[in-house]
Amino acid sequence: MTDTPVFAEFASRDAAADHIATLIEGALRTQLATFGQAGLLVSGGSTPAPVFERLAQTDLPWGDIVHVGLVDERWVDRDDPRSNAGLVQRSLLTGHAAAAEFIPMKTPAATPQEGVAEIAEVYENFASSGPVILLGMGPDGHTASWFPGATGLDAAMDVQNTSPVAAIDATGAPVAGDMPHRMTITAWMLDGAALAILYITGEDKRAVLENRDANLPIHHAERLLGDRLKEVWAP
Repeated sequence: MTDTPVFAEFASRDAAADHIATLIEGALRTQLATFGQAGLLVSGGSTPAPVFERLAQTDLPWGDIVHVGLVDERWVDRDDPRSNAGLVQRSLLTGHAAAAEFIPMKTPAATPQEGVAEIAEVYENFASSGPVILLGMGPDGHTASWFPGATGLDAAMDVQNTSPVAAIDATGAPVAGDMPHRMTITAWMLDGAALAILYITGEDKRAVLENRDANLPIHHAERLLGDRLKEVWAP
């Protein structure tokens, strides 16, 4: 392994989405052949939606042997328009992929801190065979819900913390807005990925990514994974 992620740029978002969907499909097929099951953890937001739409049409044996979960989630119910689970339900769990088992991150608990033990127990199943993980990045350099300065960030980014998930309170983080309470995967879970992809778009986010002297959470993920992280950029 080298310390440098593999970076690929594409002229269009359609081309980038095609590339990422192909990478994910190939990794899932490898996991199925090796372990008889596969896990896919995805990020929310509008950027990965075209990837989801492509994956939904692949003829993977989704059924009960492909499990889909989240990289992170706002502490809102699935019918809330800000819910990542709702986005995944609408854009990925359609077509062939409607047969996949989806495992959300939100519980009935009042806070993510109260729900973390329950989600950790469930998400340990993803770690058993090494999940395929699709990351995004915010303009502040956060990935997953690793917001700079957030309460719970140190535990989330500590690879020695062997919980697959952590509770985050990003109160005061501008990018978190009015939804600071989150559940997120941890560095330990990310480090065990069979394939990790970071997908970003736009010159502004590329500049944040390339400013490694800023030592933002995304740069922690880069150092953790090295060339096991595939970075994909489009304008």
